[in-house]
Formats: sequence, C-alpha cells, structure tokens
Amino acid sequence: MDSNSRILPIFPLPLVQFPATATPLHIFEERYRKMLRDIMLTDKTFGITYHSLEPETGPETGLDEPLVGSVGCAVEVVKLEPLTDGRANILCAGVQRYHLLDYVEGEPYLQAEVEFFDDEPMGEDLTLEMERASDLFKRVLAASRHLQHLEMTEQAEAIELPDDAAAVSFIIAAGLDLETAEKQALLELTETGARLRRVTAQLEELVRTYERRAQAHQLAKRNGHGGKSPF
Repeated sequence: MDSNSRILPIFPLPLVQFPATATPLHIFEERYRKMLRDIMLTDKTFGITYHSLEPETGPETGLDEPLVGSVGCAVEVVKLEPLTDGRANILCAGVQRYHLLDYVEGEPYLQAEVEFFDDEPMGEDLTLEMERASDLFKRVLAASRHLQHLEMTEQAEAIELPDDAAAVSFIIAAGLDLETAEKQALLELTETGARLRRVTAQLEELVRTYERRAQAHQLAKRNGHGGKSPF
C-alpha cells in the first residue's frame, strides 16, 4: 500500500464534503453506530463520498457503493453528542480529499483503500483573487441575511476566512447553493486558481441578484412606513 493511501471507513451520503468545512451528521443506523464506535477508538476519521441515494437499511439490502474511482473527503469527528438510545449527533471537519481505489471486506459498513491528494503546487499569486472572492462571499451573506430579516451587519463583518486560497475556495464552494454535480466538480479540481475563479464567477452573479433584492426590500419597508416612493 502506498504511503499516501490507507484503509478508510466510507459513509456514502447525498452531499459533497469539502476540506476546511464542517458538517453535522445524525448517526442512527446500527452499522454506522459501529463505525462511529470503531473510529472513536482510533483517529476519529472516516470518509464521506457523494452518493445520490441514502444508503439502504436492513441486512438484506446490502450497501450502496459509490463507484470505485470516486472522489470523496476524509473527515475528523470534532464533537460527539451521544444520545440515550444509541444514536449520536456528530460534527465533522473536512480534512483531505481522496480517490476511492477499491473496497475492503470485513465490516458491516463500507471500507475502502483510498489514496489522498491535494491541489497541485500553485504557480501564481492568488492573493488578489482570494481577497476578491472573500469580499464577494461576505456581501452575499450580508444581503441574504438582510432578506431573511436577520441582523446581519456585525455578523457579516465578523466572518473570518483563512488566509489560504485553497481553503477559501473550498469554504465558498460549500456555502454556495449549487447543483450537486457542480459541487462535485469543484471538489475534484486540483488547480486552486481554477476553483477560485469558478466560485468567484458564481459569487459575482449572486451578489448582483441578492443586493438588488435586498435594496428593493429595504425600499419597500421604508415606503410602508411613510417613506416617499422613488417611482
């Protein structure tokens, strides 16, 4: 086995997990309860690989297997809340992406040999692109909160994104409301600059839409309380 590969428990889910992002999960099936017990005795790590359907339940159905070659993301359990009936709520932090090489027998849950990978070394300075994407992301969040009638100014300003282009691209990709296929494509990209530019293009479209709606919402509120209509 290559030094960059290992056997990893696999949890197939209808979501795309990114590095540098947190995901809450509710563990209730017995096979995944066992998986959780097992990993909490070792390094608290398992893999999330996108699968279009929830895993089937019941021993007669077997396990839904993401395709060999699929790209997923290893996560570490950073918070565990056991429940009295054996279920549990957990918070997972995305760690590193992998290619699923082959399945390994031996447990009621899926296990596979995986090979980890990172983005290719950056040959360009992405500081300006990262700052642009971060600024747009905060503007989208602020406008979204405004439309949801939330106090958003201080919260939006308090958002701290890391000073790392790859991490910023992953966090934004996870936060955008995109089709699953697009999120998976962003996960699989190995060029930080390309991923950052793709999420920035999405943000530029979103910020125009959200800020127009937020401005119209503010005008409507003002007009409803005695303000003069601009029309």
